[in-house]
Amino acid sequence: MNKPWGLTRGLLLVPLVGASHSLVGALALWLAWTLILSCQGLAMGLVRQRLTSGQRLLAAIVLATTLATCTGLLIQAWALELYQPLSLYMGWIALSCVALEHGGFFVESRLLVRLRLVGVFGLLMISLGAIRELIGSGLPLALLAPGGFILLGLLLAARQAWTAAKSPSTLEETPRP
Repeated sequence: MNKPWGLTRGLLLVPLVGASHSLVGALALWLAWTLILSCQGLAMGLVRQRLTSGQRLLAAIVLATTLATCTGLLIQAWALELYQPLSLYMGWIALSCVALEHGGFFVESRLLVRLRLVGVFGLLMISLGAIRELIGSGLPLALLAPGGFILLGLLLAARQAWTAAKSPSTLEETPRP
């Protein structure tokens, strides 16, 4: 399947900017997202062949919300102070799992694609959380959502500039008369 992942990437942007105000919060949300995503993929893999398309979507919604709620309850029971800022994003995790299931992300047998998504999202969450926590002591805007968007934009621009400078073009331009 060659479906666009725009919806899923957009859904991952919300917790990336909103929950990465601290390193601990970013790490906790990434771990919760990875756990819920893995359980969703495994459980839907067991029942996917037995369900029709409409039943599959309903099962994915029920399963994702159940997993997100149970994970939220576990975090709430064991670390209430961590749960309070992250409680909003449990629903976003369930929504991203349903979007991935609907897009055929779990149907494809490419483990490397799944690991890459988990790794890139984790790297972005942890790095953005660490940078925002470091900068936030001197610049309080970095801890707010607009500061997260600004910092993410700067990091993406720096990455693009670095990759453009790293691989120079082999084609030379010829002057035109």
